[in-house]
Amino acid sequence: MRVTNSMLLKNYTRNLHKNLNKMSKYQNQLSSGKEISKPSDDPFLVTRSMALHTEIDKNEQYKRNIEDSIGWIDTTDSAMQNVTDIIHRMKELTTYGANGSLSDTDRQALSEEVKQLTDQLGQIGSTNFDGRYIFGGQETTEAPFKVEGGVLKYKGDKGELEREFSPNVSMAVNLTGAEMMGLEGSVDTENGTDTSLGVTLKEIVDALDSNDTEKLSGELLGDIDNHLDNILRARAKVGAKSNRLKAANKKNEAETLNTIEFLSKTEDIDVAEKVMQYKNMENVYRSSLQTGAKILQPSLLDFLR
Repeated sequence: MRVTNSMLLKNYTRNLHKNLNKMSKYQNQLSSGKEISKPSDDPFLVTRSMALHTEIDKNEQYKRNIEDSIGWIDTTDSAMQNVTDIIHRMKELTTYGANGSLSDTDRQALSEEVKQLTDQLGQIGSTNFDGRYIFGGQETTEAPFKVEGGVLKYKGDKGELEREFSPNVSMAVNLTGAEMMGLEGSVDTENGTDTSLGVTLKEIVDALDSNDTEKLSGELLGDIDNHLDNILRARAKVGAKSNRLKAANKKNEAETLNTIEFLSKTEDIDVAEKVMQYKNMENVYRSSLQTGAKILQPSLLDFLR
């Protein structure tokens, strides 16, 4: 096959453009710091990069869930500490009220303090975090506790608030008021009487008002001890949730960091290597120009003639 000057020129021009395109690609990579700027650069890397970005976005959402839950749990534990303090004070008042030598004025003062503490428990039970009532179960928009007729009553439900912390891993972050204060399901199996905290506190007031020292020193002190045990169990449950959340947070941070590092290896260039590739291609391009000028010069001059 006869090789003409026109064929040489076309091949030379095509190869020159190819080298120039490679130089331009390396230059773009150096300026952006990224291996790929459009899907056609490397479909495999683009697919991997998109998957990694999606994973990072999911981990960031999990982190938001974890951080929100930690705030929720911390608020819960703080409220429960206040409840514990109040119940301890209730026990002191009940023990003091069982003293038969108290005057009517003393008993009345004790009774009034119990009423005030009952109101405080209602306020603590209606603690909110970020605009949501934490002890209302799934009912987070209405205050879950009210004092009606001197009795502290729970208006929430038993629903759990699940939060997802990683793929297929979730946990109920809330503790309902019923669990915390024993306001439901607290029935004496022997006589069928309601021994929930709200009823117990009302009975303490009634016993103080009637000077029923026997009931104060016996049944009601026992009920208060049971409520203290209940709140300690509830706090242990919250503590376990807190520990699990902290562990989930560390795991999330480690996974996110690993994914970001892998993404960097996928997307980011090795600057030193890329500079070397650019310089090599620049030398090739310059050599091509020089070689082309020597080979094609006579033909071009002939053409111009």
